[in-house]
Amino acid sequence: MTASAVEFNHEPHVLIEFKQIDQQKQISLEVFQQQQWIAARDLIKGLAHEIKNPLGGLRGAAQLLNKELDEEQQEYTEMIIEQADRLTNLVDRLLGPNQLPQIESHNIHSVLEKVCQVVNFSHEQTIELKRDYDPSIPAIKCDQEKIQQAVLNIVNNAIQAISANNKITLKTRIASNKTINGKQVKLAVKISIIDDGPGIPVEIQDTLFYPMVSGRTNGTGLGLSISQTLINQR
Repeated sequence: MTASAVEFNHEPHVLIEFKQIDQQKQISLEVFQQQQWIAARDLIKGLAHEIKNPLGGLRGAAQLLNKELDEEQQEYTEMIIEQADRLTNLVDRLLGPNQLPQIESHNIHSVLEKVCQVVNFSHEQTIELKRDYDPSIPAIKCDQEKIQQAVLNIVNNAIQAISANNKITLKTRIASNKTINGKQVKLAVKISIIDDGPGIPVEIQDTLFYPMVSGRTNGTGLGLSISQTLINQR
């Protein structure tokens, strides 16, 4: 609400204006969260770069030492090499994808069906994947590999949150007049991954897409962060 003094017919009046600011507040919040996510991602990437080089040297030294030891002692150097490889893999995931997007026209539902196929083949428990697709959505320009990986990461998170035989729904709709990263978009495709799990803990909802933030005790907190990076690549 704003109030201002105006003159009408040579008499002073007060003009009161009411404006709905929910959308502006939401846009400001999204921009702030985006800036915070970028800062957190850049910090993690900087640390990952600093860690990766010494890890390579450590692994190389362990390989050289392994050749000089007898079979019984090689068990220790092999453990060093194995753990160095594990940490290198973690660091590579922290650094995120380094390939430029390959933008082409794709049917978004074909991309989602590939996700469903991977899930059905890679999970032993019975997961009921429901489709709620909008068939009127035309082909869109995107990198299908990156979209597929981003959606797959989120679906895998949902699978870890639900019980056996529960449902996950993949839903597509056209969204109009949306603000994405501070830019107005007339038409967009909205993909929803819906599960009937317990939901996201309130205390991590604002930082959910930050690296190393997870609602699970044994989670790495990288799946959603990588999804965010993939989606934000142009």
